[in-house]
Amino acid sequence: MEIKYSIREPMAPGNTLEEKFTRLAEIGIAGIEITKSSTEEYAEEIRKAAGKSGVQPNIFSAAEMGLLDARSNERERATKNLKDALTLCSQLGGIGVIFPPLIDIKMRGGQRIPDLSPAHSTAELETTLLTEILKTEIAPHAEKCGCSLIIEPLNRYEQWWPCTVAHGVEICQAVGSPGINTMADLFHMNIEDADLAESIRYGANYIANVHLADSNRVLPGYGHTEFEAPLRALGEIGYDKYCGFECKIPAGSDPAVELKKSMAYLNAQL
Repeated sequence: MEIKYSIREPMAPGNTLEEKFTRLAEIGIAGIEITKSSTEEYAEEIRKAAGKSGVQPNIFSAAEMGLLDARSNERERATKNLKDALTLCSQLGGIGVIFPPLIDIKMRGGQRIPDLSPAHSTAELETTLLTEILKTEIAPHAEKCGCSLIIEPLNRYEQWWPCTVAHGVEICQAVGSPGINTMADLFHMNIEDADLAESIRYGANYIANVHLADSNRVLPGYGHTEFEAPLRALGEIGYDKYCGFECKIPAGSDPAVELKKSMAYLNAQL
């Protein structure tokens, strides 16, 4: 397996999108995950930078992620925002839009659905609601766009659920659409998944994105995460999409030097 590297927009060296794309091409990073510029107003700028540099905008983000908020107006706003992000992703040739279902509720002041036990627990209601919205609203739009909503499992301190690759797979299977996938984030997996390689094998064809970070959320090579087994597992499942850096670059260092060093470290694991 040859790793196809990507990086989150804020990590990319440079002050403008054009500078970031150009620098990434020079470093040898093939993709960029668009975050703060993931809106229609930046579409032409992204398109021009990608065409000039050859760096592909592969992953996009949504500003509103309150799809499981207790308030219907927040759910409606999040639904529209996710659809808009999927449309932009499609227009610019991306793979998908990342979506951690409960981070807005747990970390950003959303309102969680109340516990209605013994009829239904909060977790049961969240699972049912997410499945129905994805089936009826998001998945059909994603299929039409030819890309996918990528469910991102996070560790338990950032969202209650989903936390593991297996949780992400459960959601994909419940919806049953090629427009819904999940991902493997090695930082979160290092907290929640007992065996990183086995979790990746279990996720198999549902995995549409990978995030790279060491145990201390710095570039791979600066912590104690063992990368050989999960990277080899990605090769075993035939993963051919991007592995994106989502972590810190050591302060005061040259980002280009550090990124090249980290890529060399990861390539040596294969």
